[in-house]
Amino acid sequence: MKMDYIINPVKMGGLVKEVYEDRVKIHLYGRLGVIKVSKDLILSDEPITVGDETEFYFSYIQIVENPYDYDASEMKPDHEPEPCLLGGKITEVNDTAIEVAVMKDLGSVAVPRRWVFTPVALEEGQDVEFYFSCLKVIGRRDIPAETCKM
Repeated sequence: MKMDYIINPVKMGGLVKEVYEDRVKIHLYGRLGVIKVSKDLILSDEPITVGDETEFYFSYIQIVENPYDYDASEMKPDHEPEPCLLGGKITEVNDTAIEVAVMKDLGSVAVPRRWVFTPVALEEGQDVEFYFSCLKVIGRRDIPAETCKM
């Protein structure tokens, strides 16, 4: 059964909750998921810190049988974020969510199952595609220390 959907990128936002040596963990607004990405994907004039508010492009995720040879060359924070079609693989499936490893070790995305278009049962190892962009820091929010890690 073939499903013909067009996945469109939309501008979304998230809050940096954890900062590691080379990666950050960002909670999407609206309890829509969690992304973990390399610091190299973040456009900011200052070092990334817990409480930074970000904006970026993201889309629904689509299961694909024959993935493209995706090009991540636009995933550089030297310009305003622009959506880029990327590939990945499902690494975890549970009753409520999935986690996807983004191609070229760009990070991971964990979202509710309702964010996935597919006519087949979700399984680990399936190929996916979705739009994503670099992230831009647009503000800062004070977060109580007990709600975040550094």
